[in-house]
Amino acid sequence: MPPWKPSSRANRMMLHYHLRGRAFPTQAYWDRLYQMLEEEAEKRGKTPPPPPLVFDVEREVTDEDKTQRLREQVAWADRNNLLHRVQMFFEAMPASGWERSED
Repeated sequence: MPPWKPSSRANRMMLHYHLRGRAFPTQAYWDRLYQMLEEEAEKRGKTPPPPPLVFDVEREVTDEDKTQRLREQVAWADRNNLLHRVQMFFEAMPASGWERSED
């Protein structure tokens, strides 16, 4: 998978949530986010967003892996003019819909 570099706008949005102690959505909200992005990609005839992380028996998925995948999905949304939709989705999420960041 190619590395996706987020724009400064996408980085600022991610920093906004990180500073509030929010690392990445809980699985239920993340599934909804991915479904929304995937539906938008299909409607617009775009390549799909980075897929959800698949749990592997050989290697445990870390919080760092999850944070990186969220960054990739946000960068994808930004490149496809959907950053505002992700922002609205995040704003509508309750605090309980986020996994807390440790730092």
